[in-house]
Amino acid sequence: MAASFLGRWDRVHVRCSNLAGCRLEERLAFTLLDLSENFGVPDQHGGVLLNVQLNRGHLADLVGASRARVTEHLLEFAKKHLISWQGLHLTVDREGLQAFLMETHREGFSGELP
Repeated sequence: MAASFLGRWDRVHVRCSNLAGCRLEERLAFTLLDLSENFGVPDQHGGVLLNVQLNRGHLADLVGASRARVTEHLLEFAKKHLISWQGLHLTVDREGLQAFLMETHREGFSGELP
């Protein structure tokens, strides 16, 4: 079980390093989608609850930004109802984040999002 968990976490780090050309809000959206795919469980409201505890510092490390800048974008995502916090647990609206990314890169995506 631990090997599986660590393998998935390594996959998140590799994906994050491949997003260097994206703006911060895009890197954050991709990272949240990837985390929700690998560490998420459906919740009763139609979102995906991450079953790992995250704080803004962890997310900042994953996307290569300051905690303050990540907080700004997380607040914007929350205002748009793309995410919500329950203590240290984060719920992600996967469809909403995917739509956000498709809107920001209409011509850029040819495949599926995480």
